[in-house]
Amino acid sequence: MAEQVIIFARSLPFHHLGGMEVVAWDLAVQLQLTGFDVKVITTDFDTEIASSEHYPEIIKIKNIPKAQYSPGWWEQTEKLIAGWDNKENVSAVISISAGGFSTLKYKPSFPNAKFIMQAHGTSVGELLSKLKTRQIKKVLSSVKNVLGFYSDAKHYKHFDRIVAVGDAVSKDLTSFPTNMICDSNKVVKIENGIDEHLFSDATTSKDVLREQLNISPESLVFLSASRLHEQKGVDKNIELLSQVKKFRPKSKLLICGDGPYEPQLRKKVNDLGMEHDVIFMGAKTRTQLANLMQCADIFLFLTKRVEGLPLNVLEAMSAGLPLIISEHLTFSAGQKILKCNPNDIPADKVQTFIDDVTRLQRESYIPVKNTLSYSVGEYISLFKRSSK
Repeated sequence: MAEQVIIFARSLPFHHLGGMEVVAWDLAVQLQLTGFDVKVITTDFDTEIASSEHYPEIIKIKNIPKAQYSPGWWEQTEKLIAGWDNKENVSAVISISAGGFSTLKYKPSFPNAKFIMQAHGTSVGELLSKLKTRQIKKVLSSVKNVLGFYSDAKHYKHFDRIVAVGDAVSKDLTSFPTNMICDSNKVVKIENGIDEHLFSDATTSKDVLREQLNISPESLVFLSASRLHEQKGVDKNIELLSQVKKFRPKSKLLICGDGPYEPQLRKKVNDLGMEHDVIFMGAKTRTQLANLMQCADIFLFLTKRVEGLPLNVLEAMSAGLPLIISEHLTFSAGQKILKCNPNDIPADKVQTFIDDVTRLQRESYIPVKNTLSYSVGEYISLFKRSSK
């Protein structure tokens, strides 16, 4: 009988395509492929999933709010874990963010399981991010993060390990004030892993894709992929394009994603007279995005938000795309990475960077530690360690 891994995640890519959802599902699929019997507990969703023997079993909790925490979520996840069969055969119980908090009281009933939390941020980090926006609505909503801190304090101490998905999260977990409620010795960093086979540096579809999009072969094509939210800085990507068009007039920008900020972004494009240069592609599956990256030359992510370890940047690196990104992100500047202040983009440096990187060969440059195979191997090593 295969050892079981139970994963609690309130949402998956079938609810909406966010970084946390993608990381959770990729981990589940890869653990299943390595021989574990993986069960994923989540809220209900309407998306049809093609059946595959390689996919883990998804257990949907119905008749509660979708993709969010609720009294029903806490009640039903507790019932599930309390009544779980073959508890001795479970190697790990993984809480995606707070998804598995209600399971911790049953930890003694699972003698061979590690209880692991996958942390994508902290209440304090989210609080500071909201306060920095100085927007009244976000500042008021930060009260939830204060309450979240107290909830974290009750639960962190019961996990065997808390996995930080990147440097920023690791720093938040081990710094004041979160280190008052989180034992730093329990924190281990396992960075987000990208499927390097899906996001490859191949360009076999480049010409066909450009023809479909009515983009000339000599055009410089930028790509943006994120939720269309004010803090994601897509407006700054548009502003950068307007600068670049002064010396590269045939430049285009493909914007992948959807969200509440789309009307404002479309208005900005129209105000700048670039409605023929900016193409709103809508939300894309990861397979579609990986394919679309083949026709791009440079990836943009001028986010205003404090990010953990953004998947979109890692995906672009895996696909071999040079980056123009916000200076506060934790990636190091280099030959293929230009970091800048989203509010003060240096036109001369951008021009020099573009001239240089467009001469380079398209090759993946993602670090090994950020590949999916490496990340999954690190999780398995946590399951196998003898100390609980």
